[in-house]
Amino acid sequence: MVKLPEMTREEEAEFWKTHSAADYWDDMEEVDLKVHPRVKSPRDLSRRCPVCDDVLLFRYADRDAADGQVTLHHLMEFYCRQGHGVWLAPEVAKEVRAIEAVLALRQEPRWQLAEMPEPELVSA
Repeated sequence: MVKLPEMTREEEAEFWKTHSAADYWDDMEEVDLKVHPRVKSPRDLSRRCPVCDDVLLFRYADRDAADGQVTLHHLMEFYCRQGHGVWLAPEVAKEVRAIEAVLALRQEPRWQLAEMPEPELVSA
């Protein structure tokens, strides 16, 4: 059997596109996989609506951010088919918060001139 080379994740992904795991069976280690008792099928791992517990669907949408100052395009959002809500994907929500924070910094004055008191006239 051929020994598996050391690879980065990207290299490994490309490698397995063109190779069979059967050629490396002796190099592989057995792994114990523990699944939470509530997980009965892949459907159980899906995002769910907090109201009706239905599996959320997803779509890509445009969203205004920072009170309409910018429009972000093609953001992944989850929605309930029952109409209970729409949520941005967690990684997208994090990016939107970061963008809004940067835009908020741009709006705040970085410094202000302090008002100088009128100079007193001193007679000599």
